[in-house]
Amino acid sequence: MFTQAQKRKLHSVHSLLIGREFSGEIEAGRTKLKFVYSPSVATLANGRIELTGSFSVKSAAGVKKAAHVKATLLSTQGGIQSAPPPPAGATDSMLGAVHSSVLPATDATGSRGYAGVIYFKLSALNGAKLGVPFDLSAVQLNVRLNPIDETARTLQFWFSVAVNAVHGKEPNRNLASQSLDEINKLLSA
Repeated sequence: MFTQAQKRKLHSVHSLLIGREFSGEIEAGRTKLKFVYSPSVATLANGRIELTGSFSVKSAAGVKKAAHVKATLLSTQGGIQSAPPPPAGATDSMLGAVHSSVLPATDATGSRGYAGVIYFKLSALNGAKLGVPFDLSAVQLNVRLNPIDETARTLQFWFSVAVNAVHGKEPNRNLASQSLDEINKLLSA
């Protein structure tokens, strides 16, 4: 027999990239639970970018944490503002091109296309153990990349390069490897 909490399924959560972490809130009635996904490593698994890290939830009862949580890239959405500046040792050309079309300019186009939002599928989480009254077995993590600090800005650049190098029109294994190495340096700093 299922309780009401077990029947309620949470499908997606919104977060912002702040420093090296994806931070957001889960609303459960009048209660707001803060969560943080803290990736510690980025890899290429089955042709997809995958992060592994911890997922923690803060409530009035304290902080509860799940380790070894995978976040597998599902999709991205380009940004419409200025592309992130390349960090030292990188060039604008690494961002590649997002090809223009006759469609409205809802995403950055041309030679400075970049990731503005990244969508990940999280590995199954146990809501009860995290103090969340929802089924968290298939949650999509929506990450808005609107950096307010240098670390987040640099991560946005390298995530953008990685996405284009892995999933772009002309995949580039060397650039994918370089960008994932740079992401891992930032995540472990």
